Amino acid sequence: MAADLDLYRDREQSFIKHQFLTKYLQAAAFKTLQGHSPTFNFVDAFAGPWRVSDDAMYSDASFDQAINTLESVRVDLGKRGVGGLKIRFCFCEQRQDAVARLREYAASKGRFEIYVFEGAFEDNLDAIAAKLTDGFTFTFIDPTGWNIRNREVFRFLREQNGEFMLNFMSDHINRHAKYHEVEASFGRFLADAEWAEEFSHLPTVWSNERKMLYLMKAAMRSNKVASYLPDFSIMVPKRERVKMRLILGTHSPSGLEVFRDVQEKVEKQELEMRHTLREGDSPQVSLFSSADIAAIQQEQKGVGCKANRARAEEIIVEFLRGRMQAFPGPVFNQAMEEVPIRRKHLNKVLLDMRERGIVHFDIPAPKRVPQPNTTISLA
Repeated sequence: MAADLDLYRDREQSFIKHQFLTKYLQAAAFKTLQGHSPTFNFVDAFAGPWRVSDDAMYSDASFDQAINTLESVRVDLGKRGVGGLKIRFCFCEQRQDAVARLREYAASKGRFEIYVFEGAFEDNLDAIAAKLTDGFTFTFIDPTGWNIRNREVFRFLREQNGEFMLNFMSDHINRHAKYHEVEASFGRFLADAEWAEEFSHLPTVWSNERKMLYLMKAAMRSNKVASYLPDFSIMVPKRERVKMRLILGTHSPSGLEVFRDVQEKVEKQELEMRHTLREGDSPQVSLFSSADIAAIQQEQKGVGCKANRARAEEIIVEFLRGRMQAFPGPVFNQAMEEVPIRRKHLNKVLLDMRERGIVHFDIPAPKRVPQPNTTISLA
């Protein structure tokens, strides 16, 4: 799975990024290969290798972690009697020296179906698509900036009808969004040459990064590449500033739910890691371990925290307003997309809202939480 944290010194945010990727891939592959498709395709659009510490095995590179994660799933399912499974990999890289290393790596993994493409991802979309003859496709888009021709990428994603994860480089985007010199490249990124006009009308209290994230998700929706677009922010390791966001694009409510489940686990890892880094080589004597402190911080500001539960309640009320009744599924999906919160938290939110007389629903005995066919209405 993911490499050891020691390999990520001074780039700890990449460790969290890879932890999230591998954990989500593992869950998505188990669900896909057990019923939806016997083939799982993984496309790494900017494969690298980039700044790796493990030059021999590339264990701190996304492509190696994807191979190990997906192969582990395939082997595990094989032991359970699920046979005939196939994992296919397409790695794209633009820099010639990195392509040579990537091809050497692929040659050393001869038992896997791996295709290496040289050049810009956008220039290889048709060639990559030609290899994806069957199965479910997960595309990982991890650029170093934002100079991507996304109109073409969106077409590819729409035709694949799978899932994708985009690394939205928040810190860089926040600092450069108002520079006239990057207007054209941001236009390519947002698949909208006239983006600056809409950007100028967004709330002034929003940061540049929040405005660009809003425009990106709007572009993805208008291009019909995903029904749900949750995101997970990764912080600058030793500062209170967002470094990057991982945006999941999926048409599946199950994918949305898995995303928030994984976020809770990785978020706690990140909080613990950040506390340890701040302590440095001279940790303070404390009654609480780093894990304890991370758990406390998560309850204060993380997945399912009080503030996120309150925001979810607002979304539920707004969803039900004007409707006679609704089932939990659509209500939960909207809340989970907009707010870092899990299904188990939303069940508790609904029960609390019923207790306070805000909503009404009945639960058949012996069930304790709303069921898929439970009808909910405003009291």
